[in-house]
Amino acid sequence: MISRPQAIRRSFAVLLCALLLAPWAAEAKPPKTKPAPKPPKPSSTPSATPESQPAKPDPLPPPGLDAVGEKLWHYQTDAARDSLAKLMDQADSNPFVATAYGRVLEQQKSYDEAEARLRKAAALAPADPAPLVYLGEVLLRQRRDADASAVFRQAADAARAKGGAGAAYYLGVAQQRLKQYDDAVATLAGAQAPQPALIPYQIGVTRAFQESWAAAAEQLNEAINMDSGLAMAYYYRGLVQDKLGHKDLLVNDMSRFLALAPNAPEAATAQAVLRAVKR
Repeated sequence: MISRPQAIRRSFAVLLCALLLAPWAAEAKPPKTKPAPKPPKPSSTPSATPESQPAKPDPLPPPGLDAVGEKLWHYQTDAARDSLAKLMDQADSNPFVATAYGRVLEQQKSYDEAEARLRKAAALAPADPAPLVYLGEVLLRQRRDADASAVFRQAADAARAKGGAGAAYYLGVAQQRLKQYDDAVATLAGAQAPQPALIPYQIGVTRAFQESWAAAAEQLNEAINMDSGLAMAYYYRGLVQDKLGHKDLLVNDMSRFLALAPNAPEAATAQAVLRAVKR
């Protein structure tokens, strides 16, 4: 029989392995031709040239997509899929829809399909770090740690090139996954996340990976106070509570996590932790 401390340490090790360890060529000029003997009368309206054509605008997230993202962070996978259904005609052309669909597939544990969709999203928006970060998460789920690290490095490079507080969020997450913990905390502190609670959540997770338990608990408390439906925050806070010796809070957090995300890959670990504590 595995002792309770051994079970807790093993569950945390499994978690860290799973989560720690995603200019066009210039156009050739047309050859010169001999002028016609009698050139046609010029049109009053000049024809459009490549130089005069407006640049193609960057794709935008369609209305309603933010609600899909919130449902995914709450691990309401079926509700997110249903909300996304009306936008699926854009899944092959809009990188934001493709990314959301890839995240739904990840939560459904359809990892091969999720990978394909997120690679499509990254191809549609090569300057956007978001699809690459989510792609890296899927690769971690598939235990392809080396591939995931390569994708997180691409995400970090894309985020730095893009700049801005929004891109900084994905840079911070990529740094966290690459175990650049101090850099991740500094980056996330000045970032803007898709949902505000994700900033203290990601900083809290980073502090947990650093084994800075009190700091991790403080940040995860803040995240949960900001968004009580943030499922994974309860999971990480439960692990932190064990390290702080708060067994009753560990049980509360793991139970809350299982109520919110019973089908998450981490659910089996949470159940094992609860069984060990209650023996």
